[in-house]
Amino acid sequence: MAKDDYFKLVYAILTELYESKKSGTKVPPDAIHPERFGIPVSYWLDIMEELLDAGYIGGFTVHATKTGRYLSSDWLDSVKITMSGIAYLQDNSKMKQMYELAKEVRDWIPGM
Repeated sequence: MAKDDYFKLVYAILTELYESKKSGTKVPPDAIHPERFGIPVSYWLDIMEELLDAGYIGGFTVHATKTGRYLSSDWLDSVKITMSGIAYLQDNSKMKQMYELAKEVRDWIPGM
């Protein structure tokens, strides 16, 4: 899976936000920034907006202008994971565990 895979990035962003929530701290500025993932800002904005629209994250707004999009100025101070975002992580973790188990079984059984 590529480092810029959509679902891998979603999982990484939600995980960072969940860890910040559990520790009672604000998300570090570089933890979910596009430079960390080596992706274009436009792709990152797509992901953040889609996570917001899906109800997985909240606390900020996306503004559209003639020249592009941007997040509200205080987004880093207010971004948070929602209950739906935590549920997504839990479901994704279960799927990941099932995938790893299936991969192990495939390695044990030749020709599978």
